[in-house]
Amino acid sequence: MSKIAILSVFTAILSITTVAFAALFTWQYITNTPSGDNPTNPNTTTNTGCPYYPTPQEIDFANHEEFKKLFDWIDSHVASLVDENARPSVTANLVYLDKIVWSGYYGRVNKSTTVKPDENTIYRIASISKIFPVLFLFKLWEDGKLDLYDPVTKYAPDFSIGRPLGTTNEINLIDIASQISGLASSLPFNPLNGSAIFFNGQLEDALQLLQSQILVAEPRSTCFYSNLAYALLGHILARNFTTDGNFENWAKQNIADKLDLTNTGFTYTADVRAKMAAGYLPSGVQAPVYELLWYSPAGNYYSTIADLAKLSMSFMETSKTVLKHETLTEILRPRKTCRHDYLVNMTGSPWEMNKLHDYLVVSKNGALEGYTSDMAMIPDLKLSFNILRAGFSSEDTARIVLDKAIPLFRDTLRKMQQKIMPAPNPEKYVGFFSYYNLENQTISVNENGILIMRNSQSPPQALSAGLSYISETVFQLLLMGSGFPCIGNLDKQNGGFVHFKEFVNGKYNQFDFPETYAYGFKRV
Repeated sequence: MSKIAILSVFTAILSITTVAFAALFTWQYITNTPSGDNPTNPNTTTNTGCPYYPTPQEIDFANHEEFKKLFDWIDSHVASLVDENARPSVTANLVYLDKIVWSGYYGRVNKSTTVKPDENTIYRIASISKIFPVLFLFKLWEDGKLDLYDPVTKYAPDFSIGRPLGTTNEINLIDIASQISGLASSLPFNPLNGSAIFFNGQLEDALQLLQSQILVAEPRSTCFYSNLAYALLGHILARNFTTDGNFENWAKQNIADKLDLTNTGFTYTADVRAKMAAGYLPSGVQAPVYELLWYSPAGNYYSTIADLAKLSMSFMETSKTVLKHETLTEILRPRKTCRHDYLVNMTGSPWEMNKLHDYLVVSKNGALEGYTSDMAMIPDLKLSFNILRAGFSSEDTARIVLDKAIPLFRDTLRKMQQKIMPAPNPEKYVGFFSYYNLENQTISVNENGILIMRNSQSPPQALSAGLSYISETVFQLLLMGSGFPCIGNLDKQNGGFVHFKEFVNGKYNQFDFPETYAYGFKRV
């Protein structure tokens, strides 16, 4: 295949990511107002129940017939994506907490064999590669070696590019990590020799090329998809913060090795190629496997469906991670709301985000000649769906699958009893407490030694709350029940701390709700 043909596919595909999902980080609980969205039927609303965003916990799937039906449906739908001519193999999995709860491997690894793919079959993951230079950036920030809002020129003084509107506002590191830098999709290239993807100069050469170019948009003014941005980010960070200046070595040692991504990397050795599923063009012609050279940080990674599961678990903090909790919270938040004509509603670092059943779904998608890939996570639900295809597909399979999975997981969790730790000596806390005669709470103990709190003014159908023991004076308030609508304010306090004080004559005479500024519930 000619370089011109490869270039045309690269520019048309690599810079296009499948529509992803939506942003909402707020931990919110609602009472009786229906809310939600359904991409299949936009007029459908979801039954609210309480709490609206239940806490993820272990589910015994064998005891829930609904999950068997869900997994069977996913199996059937993903299997239907196999196309003997243009997409002969597909692998996928659904991850919940720290486990793969469903997986499927379909078709054959190439047209000349009957060998089926498995969890260790390698596919190119294209733009999912962009996660790795962004992890590099956030790890350096976590270690105090840079600031996310440092200008690029602090680490690349020779970075300069024309401004069509004549402005001089700086381009920051976080801008180029979040598709809001205003940089074009690629370096300037000659379409006669396809130099866009085959550029293999040094960082200095790329920066020199940019000096005669202009931005396509002002920094932070709009979302614009740029492969160039992530290649620059990886190479600039490697030049400044590694001893050998090699981004790929840093990524292997600090991400792949630490997360046990045993079949993930940049270099297409003979061993790697032997384990790869062959990728195919829509015409059915096998796609060549070529290196992206200087653009490697933006799209050259390969991986497996098993390794993508580990990667998604690391972001959801259910397995090994390379970043601390506070850093992961920062890396998963939206950066900018995009225009209606962009790929998605919001962009992140480097995520695409959209709304699905009021949950934030954080997604990264990739497409490169012969392969398409999707990794979509719901951090608040600890749920992710990953899929790799040996061919092009325009279907947003992750959204279709998660549209069915989210309501089932959410409603199942609503009905489950949260794990509540009993108090060693519950008698100390039992009694009737009043908050300035404005609100009364009764604390009792059930047959399992669990302290139960109820608002005496609430009607019988309101949820009770269990007090889960943390220490002698600190408990966590957790709702109990099977999804009745919340009445009163206990729903808003779910997960909050209850602090007992004033130990007199063997009993505590006061407790506080610091989260809601309610200090001074006194024993009556």
